[in-house]
Amino acid sequence: MTVGSPVSLSGVGLHTGAASTVRLFPAAGSTGIRFRLSSGVEIPARADRVVDTSRCTVLGDPASGERIGTVEHLLSACVGLGVDDLLVEVTAGELPIGDGSARPWADLLSEGGVAGSLERPRRRICLDREVIVTGMDGAFIAAYPAESLTITVAISFPHPLVGTQVARFSPTSAGAYREEIAGARTFGFIEEVDALRAAGLARGGTLDNAIVIYPDRFSTPLRFENELARHKLLDLMGDLALGGSTNLPNADIIAVKPSHRLNVQLAGQLRDLHAGQSNED
Repeated sequence: MTVGSPVSLSGVGLHTGAASTVRLFPAAGSTGIRFRLSSGVEIPARADRVVDTSRCTVLGDPASGERIGTVEHLLSACVGLGVDDLLVEVTAGELPIGDGSARPWADLLSEGGVAGSLERPRRRICLDREVIVTGMDGAFIAAYPAESLTITVAISFPHPLVGTQVARFSPTSAGAYREEIAGARTFGFIEEVDALRAAGLARGGTLDNAIVIYPDRFSTPLRFENELARHKLLDLMGDLALGGSTNLPNADIIAVKPSHRLNVQLAGQLRDLHAGQSNED
């Protein structure tokens, strides 16, 4: 599936603060999702093109060295709405952050004409074994064979307002994604935000595009009681699209303290499975 007609969105990048305009164009066939930079360089949305995962997911072109950052929210919306093929033209090196969630991208894709696409039957990759990636401090993501896709994310922070949060989602429809996941916003602790700004980062961050966690309050009312965990689930869905298909596998995916790095590692392993099963068709 792709968008039915071109649509566009403008804004600023969260980390660079640079103004950026994104245009989404229909893409026929099995082209996948591709980012075309102003130079004309095209970068496919694949795990083997990830060059940085420290603050967001950044794709790069090995020949030119050009990069495009904060792709995960758009990719998450593509997963949620069933968009497999898409040409994304970008005027700057980072996608606009919008309100910090995937809702602006889901709305834009729907405007282009793919609303309800997830209700159509879609072929999913079937796992024949468990796939596990591990990180620091007990972080891991495990994908187990299952008859349908379910994603569970657990996060834990030593902060009285956060503590442990869990989010669980079975993407049965595009409507469910919009209602349950797309609106969850990115977040950061005030100490982390101050450090980033002192280092010249988070230049586009405002109280309108992120939840800032203070010692005694959130910068804005939460949209969901477990919005922070839901955003991590949103990120995971977007990063897993780098496995080569927005059609995620039939699997029970459990993520504890996930990060972009772990997400991309799992996406790389899923990409190998996609390639192997495609060769068997």
